Amino acid sequence: MGAEAGDITNQPHKLERTSTTISEDKVASNVGTNKINRPVMDAAYVGWKQIGNWEEKDELTPEDYLLDLNKETILNNIIPDNMYGDWYHSVAVFFVGGLLSFGFGYFHFSFGPVFFVVLITALLYRTSVKKYRASIRDLAQKEITVQKVEDDFESLEWLNNLLTKYWPIIEPHVSGMIVQQVNDILRTNPSIPPFIKALWIDQFTLGVKPPRIDHVRTFQNTASDVVVVDWGVSFTPHDLSDMDAKQVRNYVNQKVVIKANVFGVTIPVSVSDISFKADTRVRFKLMTPFPHVETVNVQLLEVPDIDFVASLFGNTLFNMEILSIPGLLPLINQMAKKYMGPVLLPPFSLQLNIPQLISQANLAIGILEITVKNAKNIVRSSSMLNVSIDPYLAFELSGKIVGKTRTVRDTLNPVWNETIYVLLETFTDPLTISLYDKRDRLKDKVLGRIVYNLNSLHDQREQKKITASFLRNSKPMGDLTYDLRFFPTLSPKRLPNGVVEELPDLNTGVTKVVIEEARGLAELGTKVNAYVELYLNAKLVLSTKKIATDEEVFGWNEEYEAVIVDRRKARCKFVVKDGNDDSIITSTIQSLNDLIDRTQTDKKLIPLKNSKGELKVTTYWKPAVLDLGSTSIAYTPPIGAVRVFIQKAEHLKNLEKIGKIDPYAKVLVNGLSKGRTETREQTLNPVWNQAIYVAVTSPNQRITIECMDVETVNKDRSLGKFDVNLQELFEKDESDKYIQKSDNKPRVGRLVSKKGSKGDVTYTVAFYPSMPILTLEEIQDLEKIQKKKKAIEARKKSVKITSLSADEQQEIKEDEAEITELESLYGDKQKLELDDLLKYKSGVLAMSVLDGSVPGAGYYVQAFFDANGHARFTSPETQSKVIRTGWTGDVMIKELESSMTMLKVTKKRNSNKVESIVCSVTIPTLELIKKSYYRPSILTLSGDDSSTLMVQVSWFPIDVSELPQADLISNSGDLTITAKSAENLLPSDLNGFSDPYLKFYVNAEKGEPAWKTKTVKKTLNPTWNDTGTIQVGNRMYDTLVIRVMDWDSTSADDTIGWASLPLSQVDPKGTTSIDIQVDGENGEDGGILHLDFEFEPKYVTTVTKRETKVGDIASKGIGTGLKAGTTVIGAGLGTVGKLRHGIFGGKKKSHKSAEDSE
Repeated sequence: MGAEAGDITNQPHKLERTSTTISEDKVASNVGTNKINRPVMDAAYVGWKQIGNWEEKDELTPEDYLLDLNKETILNNIIPDNMYGDWYHSVAVFFVGGLLSFGFGYFHFSFGPVFFVVLITALLYRTSVKKYRASIRDLAQKEITVQKVEDDFESLEWLNNLLTKYWPIIEPHVSGMIVQQVNDILRTNPSIPPFIKALWIDQFTLGVKPPRIDHVRTFQNTASDVVVVDWGVSFTPHDLSDMDAKQVRNYVNQKVVIKANVFGVTIPVSVSDISFKADTRVRFKLMTPFPHVETVNVQLLEVPDIDFVASLFGNTLFNMEILSIPGLLPLINQMAKKYMGPVLLPPFSLQLNIPQLISQANLAIGILEITVKNAKNIVRSSSMLNVSIDPYLAFELSGKIVGKTRTVRDTLNPVWNETIYVLLETFTDPLTISLYDKRDRLKDKVLGRIVYNLNSLHDQREQKKITASFLRNSKPMGDLTYDLRFFPTLSPKRLPNGVVEELPDLNTGVTKVVIEEARGLAELGTKVNAYVELYLNAKLVLSTKKIATDEEVFGWNEEYEAVIVDRRKARCKFVVKDGNDDSIITSTIQSLNDLIDRTQTDKKLIPLKNSKGELKVTTYWKPAVLDLGSTSIAYTPPIGAVRVFIQKAEHLKNLEKIGKIDPYAKVLVNGLSKGRTETREQTLNPVWNQAIYVAVTSPNQRITIECMDVETVNKDRSLGKFDVNLQELFEKDESDKYIQKSDNKPRVGRLVSKKGSKGDVTYTVAFYPSMPILTLEEIQDLEKIQKKKKAIEARKKSVKITSLSADEQQEIKEDEAEITELESLYGDKQKLELDDLLKYKSGVLAMSVLDGSVPGAGYYVQAFFDANGHARFTSPETQSKVIRTGWTGDVMIKELESSMTMLKVTKKRNSNKVESIVCSVTIPTLELIKKSYYRPSILTLSGDDSSTLMVQVSWFPIDVSELPQADLISNSGDLTITAKSAENLLPSDLNGFSDPYLKFYVNAEKGEPAWKTKTVKKTLNPTWNDTGTIQVGNRMYDTLVIRVMDWDSTSADDTIGWASLPLSQVDPKGTTSIDIQVDGENGEDGGILHLDFEFEPKYVTTVTKRETKVGDIASKGIGTGLKAGTTVIGAGLGTVGKLRHGIFGGKKKSHKSAEDSE
């Protein structure tokens, strides 16, 4: 198993002036993952029962617990009490015994008298020491019994008693898991020297005595969101003295025996009777969202007292106790103090970021922006070598240089005006700013240092105009003025109401690239020595260690973490080199976006150039809101748009106890919602027939379909989701351009949730590529590239490359590599003016809100397009009236000439187009592009309040001849129906006639009709010539249902026939005359209807204002105040809300049909 990298560096980012290239230390090598074939060795004894040879018959009885350890000897009853039992008595016994033995030897006595001296000495010592140990036990009992002087410590005896009771039960299982996992690691770890043929734990137990919390103290005078606790923790083995064999088998202490097979010889090492005592201080920083603890700081108040028995050769005849070596234990304590001090001993502490640990990405907690202004009054060193001062600054965290400024020549008052971004992993490590004097032929000299406590940044993230003095030998050596700002990395937060906030799709943040392994670099059996170089934006940032193996897999597991200030342009180049001669074996260049997408979709294996194997790379990403203007929210140009046509869902899980759910489906890209269908009420088998277009920036993005159930009070509930396989959609032609591809064969996806899988969704997919065009920013980048290229060529002509310093040569080399990469990146794109772009009527519209103002904090800005009743994208919640951090969203525009854009400010994040409108503005999309393409424009929103938004847009044309008719404006609009006449209708009255009229429904058979005709009495061949208009939202898939009714004056109207017409038969241009067959209630011929249709295409919004369900209020409000019976009441009232029928009856309508009253 690979170890973590020892050093994490990052690339500084400069703003106002350009610094010289900063050389960085290479990342420390990690343990690889090459396959190691060591034999599997099983542990001989695991757990206290096996170590102590415990059997069922050895279980202690109540009598055994009462057995006195202070057993008397024969001499106890003879010798007076004051003659034995203290330490000096034992000393006297050994002194007299030794003196007598010496005397017998001196006077040449035989060995017989000495034997009796030894026997008597042993009996006397045993009697004395047993009484001494008994007195110690009595003293310990007395300490427990006697009331202590008052202090502010608390006892946790309840927890200690609980552990004491259950520890012997769980210990064998815990020990077994430890042995299994550790032995597996030891068997496969390549860092173990090859001459060790086997290494394993042979015996292991944690003992029957658990760890103990001796005391707890909680500090009172802390902030409301801070908890500080002192804990005293100890782990003490049992005293086995004076126990009999049965008791020893029940009181087993800690023991570990590790065996190693070295050159064919097995060497055991035993560690037993481990004891320690530590006083710790733990600080919890609390927060409202899950997991409710933001940080935990752990501090040891002093070096722990640790003792153990370590034998080099185990329990063999030649064993040697390691700690018996004089001075070894004090040395261990001093080394512990030396290396633990800067991490755990006061004033330092180990800080754990809990949300970061839960996310499993283990990225930095944020980005520290250091803006260095200037330094004044630098004092020269007294050294004779200092003719001039060329100062520069170096920034250190945890003893590692993380950034440097440029060097200012020959000045005592340097001005830098430079900004550097560095990764911050914890607030507990202070920032060290060192002032250096740059010297050409000698090593750079330290002129002074500033140590800054970063803990203050946690609560005050922006600190301006900090002035501090450089210190050397505790004397000020000059003053530095600088600014600090902290930008935390963002993680999904679960709010108290259960809603998980989506992360903004920002262009700035922190990334970690982990080079895991390579496969297939050479033929199997051929030994290769290889390593990998990682270049970020053409700069070498990481070189892995060299691995020589004849296996197929090369394992490195080395990582590089960096601040990213423009994710769109970030590129990673992986170069696999031969470790013997540094020649290039193969390489690949990947955009950072693509690497992130590959990790999201678990496509971590990257094909290498010339088909020479694959490289496995994992890339983590966390956004951070850096104050870089529009760069933070810059949009990544798409490669095209994916059309997800969701037909229907079947057998959805019913989350309602009574009644049915109100489902809708949504499409997500990399976990971010990009579009949704309309809601279908009261059904487990909804039919949507709706297309959702999502823009994609790479073929490796993760597209997900998720079904939801609408809740009007609580958050919408997930019914399950699944990922869509799109890999076969992305194909390129001979010119390396994506081509249009449609898969019209219906697919079926199984919905999977945390509670299992239930429900199927039927859908189709298609891909429409966008035209590769240069954005305005890319055009500016190309102009800068050309200028830079000319400057490098001019510099090469003016001076010889060999006359430049190594740093200058490396800088030119990196600049040339970057120019080559960018020219390759932009080489296939076209430069089109706005007029040329607008000739394409379909495309992806990217909108960036840069600035603006809203009525106050707690508002959201939503964007609606065309007929969409739900927001295409929604802003984060505003924190104040002024919008300081913008956002970006995109949408597929199918017909630019008729497209409309609506921006709305609302208090409800998930409101639809007609709900909760504070203020809004509607503008033709074409006009918006013309006004906001080259430069931002300001939009004014009006209504109950007012807002202003500064927006800028981009237009990426989709190269498609024709989109499906169901997606165009001709698919929705106003349908004008002329009911002309009918023939041969069925009679319903006793007189042989009917009083017919028609009811028209869209995709329904009951409820309120969309329109109905007038009534013609006493005829089977009525002529109505009646005209009405209804709205149609999906002409290609909607069905017009016609109910032929007979009017009755004294009872409910009767249904005498049915007819239906797929509206796709209606021509969107001109008048369509259709004769429709009527079927009777029993399927008989019910006559013919003569109808005319005229269709006026326009965007139709089908959403309405949602009413809060009584059941939802009950489950959230009334239900929370009830205990018994809560479920019953919540279910009953919830049913009322779901069924849409009042419990108090409805308003009576005259001439209402029997079916309508159902």
